Amino acid sequence: MSVASPLTEDVATMRPVEARSNVRQSQEARDRFWQVVIASSFFLVVVGASLFLGAVMVMGTLNSGNGSNELTADGRTARIARSLHDGKLCHYIVFDNKTARVIEDRIGRCDEGKPKPKKESPATFSWGK
Repeated sequence: MSVASPLTEDVATMRPVEARSNVRQSQEARDRFWQVVIASSFFLVVVGASLFLGAVMVMGTLNSGNGSNELTADGRTARIARSLHDGKLCHYIVFDNKTARVIEDRIGRCDEGKPKPKKESPATFSWGK
């Protein structure tokens, strides 16, 4: 019986170690689960926000095209062009005079409304003239 006692002692010492490893594995699995949940929810929020903003921009573009044509046909609109600090870009605002509602608000080149000059042919070199 002296042979059986060391074996039972080894088994008795292994059980708490196995129990600790099982607890550690379950805790690691729980941590991995929450990491995956947090990362997935972050990406879902980013994709959802981009889809929502894209839909708002598309709907805004579709709606502004219909309303602006009706208001400009009546001749009730005004256009203000204000140059920005660099002098190359202008801030254009088109609004309805009766309702003071902004129809268009954009930034563009200042020379949009002006006719573009024709390109001149490059000067040619001539000797002595």
